Amino acid sequence: MSFGVLPTKVYLAVPFSEKEHAKQLGARFDWDIKKWYIMSNHYNLDELQEKWKINTEPVILTGEDRSYGGNDLFIDLIPRTCWFTNVRYCTDSRDWDRLRDCVYSRVNNTCECCHNKTNNIEAHERLYYNNDTKTQKLVRLVALCKMCHTTTHIGLAGIKGKGSEALEHLKKVRNFTNEEAIEHKEQAFQVWRERNTIKWNLDLSLLTNNNIKLIKNVSSKERVDIMDKTLSAF
Repeated sequence: MSFGVLPTKVYLAVPFSEKEHAKQLGARFDWDIKKWYIMSNHYNLDELQEKWKINTEPVILTGEDRSYGGNDLFIDLIPRTCWFTNVRYCTDSRDWDRLRDCVYSRVNNTCECCHNKTNNIEAHERLYYNNDTKTQKLVRLVALCKMCHTTTHIGLAGIKGKGSEALEHLKKVRNFTNEEAIEHKEQAFQVWRERNTIKWNLDLSLLTNNNIKLIKNVSSKERVDIMDKTLSAF
């Protein structure tokens, strides 16, 4: 007796801004791999696949310096003048998904700092700051677990009430004493305060040189204006 072919998941490249629309059309979210999908027997399958077709072309980041910053966990604060205009803000959402999938898969979903394997993993930007040209340049993308990423942005963690937890994680991963962890944090904030005085240009040539599409190009002045406007809305 034949029972036919069971329906399977067909994954979609749904941008975050369109998730509610996708949900209304019957798409569901797979939390294990963080992708939207539709079942293969869905009545609207062809239309949804055409609308949110996944680009399967692999991402190869030629020119990336995968040694930049090393693999030790450290506090890496983003200057205020660069808030809200990061790589994800400037990158087409579908290309951003391809980009982060590349970052995760090349390390087999393993955090590059604490070496824990997890599905709860995030992409973090390693940036080089050139004080002479006032340029913030993307040099590397690393895969970090949720807690290592939270610790990296410990200032934001503090705002969210997770500052102590982040500091404890830093101590654990780096085998720091409490005094060493506090000193590390103070040094990071000192660098942050100095960088806050500069309006930074953003160099994403690592992406554009590898056919990653940008949907926004922002000047140093526009970045500050966006930061001020976003903060005033809180």
